[in-house]
Amino acid sequence: MSEKKQSNHSALSTKMGDVYHYYVAIDLLLSISDQWHKCLIEESGDIVLLNKDDNQIFNIEVKHHIEDNELMVHNIDFQKTLFNWFQDKNKYTEDTRLILFTTSTISDTNPLYDWNKLSSKEKYQTIVLNSRNNKKELYKNIENYFKKIKNSNNIVEIRRVLAKFTIINSSPNIRYIRDEIKSRDYFRIFRNQEEKKEKVIDSLYGLIGRGLKDKDTWEITKNDFDQKLKELTVLVQDKILRTDTDIDIEKIDMELESYRKKLFIKKLDNIGFDENIFQSAIDDYAKTIIEVSERMDLSNSLEYDKRLETYEYNLSRLVSDRKNEYKYKSGLKDIEKSQQSYFCIMQSARIPFMPQEFDDQTTFFQNGYLHILADDEDASTQICWSLKSEDLL
Repeated sequence: MSEKKQSNHSALSTKMGDVYHYYVAIDLLLSISDQWHKCLIEESGDIVLLNKDDNQIFNIEVKHHIEDNELMVHNIDFQKTLFNWFQDKNKYTEDTRLILFTTSTISDTNPLYDWNKLSSKEKYQTIVLNSRNNKKELYKNIENYFKKIKNSNNIVEIRRVLAKFTIINSSPNIRYIRDEIKSRDYFRIFRNQEEKKEKVIDSLYGLIGRGLKDKDTWEITKNDFDQKLKELTVLVQDKILRTDTDIDIEKIDMELESYRKKLFIKKLDNIGFDENIFQSAIDDYAKTIIEVSERMDLSNSLEYDKRLETYEYNLSRLVSDRKNEYKYKSGLKDIEKSQQSYFCIMQSARIPFMPQEFDDQTTFFQNGYLHILADDEDASTQICWSLKSEDLL
């Protein structure tokens, strides 16, 4: 092979390794979204995840090979990775996981085949027993790396590192990893919209690539990563249209007798309403229970709970403000004030429910959700319709 062809092959291999590395990082950040606080790329390792105390929880070395390759004890991928981890041993806690993530294979006759099942002592012996070639000479990489570790005479620390050392071998190609990324919970919001999923993945890849364009390392906090996901969702996602016809009412129990003992019905009875009002509230309540569940499945799981809390708070403020308006109306009995404030609340303009994601055209959802809050004894946003404190249940 000519020198130019060798150079081109080396450059391609390096570039493909970087591409693969970034996709592995994206998949990791999405798959363990609740465990990390900060991600470092090319700093203290290929991919390092820190917790809120800045302790390493994952340290991952990524090794990509264009051609078929088998990982062996004496390979430089294995030896240099172990050497670097041993050099940084004081950076790890008891919970740190050290992972060699490689496209290389490990056959069933390879001494590394059961590596992840071995004790630290057995791992050490595996390296020692496979350090020499057929001529009983130390392999070059053993000479350059493991021998130096061994000569430190710190067997306790060597075994401590080996105990954390696991291998993920035969890792998939780039296309497969992109498909794995698309299977993560975050992408449920896009359902079968493959083009939008691809756009988000490309944008996340570009985020890392641009970050490393003019410097050697890159980092991002969990909060910043989540914010970027929000921005990308807004950019590529069409709002999800929800209408009254999306709910199959034939499967919903809306019989009055099934709800008569519910707290939200008692609160309506408490201000003198009759069964016509009860039934209207039940219709909205029952349909909204189903709709909330369906929207949870359609929505982005990273933000659903937080946005739901905001929505509930805004609804409780609506009730409080309208009740305060009617509290000072003259010429009405207290029960009449409560009834009129209730009708005013039920006819209020719609408060947007997660407007970044949903185009809510339903006629029942807001009122139904108000009755859900009225039915919840423990909610901080619990709703009562009576203006008189002695009328509260």
